[in-house]
Amino acid sequence: MGSDRGSALLLVPAGVLIVALLASIAIDSTAAFLAQREAQAAASSLANDLVSLGLDESSLRHHGSYRLSPSRLRRLGPWSLQTTQERLSAVFEPGSVSVAVSAVGPAAVRVSVQGSARRVIGLIGNVNGRASRPVAAEAIGRVQLSG
Repeated sequence: MGSDRGSALLLVPAGVLIVALLASIAIDSTAAFLAQREAQAAASSLANDLVSLGLDESSLRHHGSYRLSPSRLRRLGPWSLQTTQERLSAVFEPGSVSVAVSAVGPAAVRVSVQGSARRVIGLIGNVNGRASRPVAAEAIGRVQLSG
């Protein structure tokens, strides 16, 4: 019994270190999940906006049919990037967000959002050695006219 004295002094720091390591992994995983959800929400919202803003008005007025204007979608490119960056939080690294917009048929648009999510804790518990995680999301906005 006398030889077991002080063994708790070795186990407590090791336990604290393990708990800190697991907490850092949990926090970084939560930040990555938040970034993924934000990117998906931004892509979906932008796709819905572009379906409305990319309307070819002359086709609607003259033929009564809804279709997207490719030239209008191209002109909305800078606005799309700015709007997406405003919708994303500080979890994303500045300047890492990119947005790709393309027409899918005459009445649908595809939006892809990519970026790098920061690690909150840093390199503790980081298995691949990178300071950020890549995040990508895609959404398609379609028009369904009623009546």
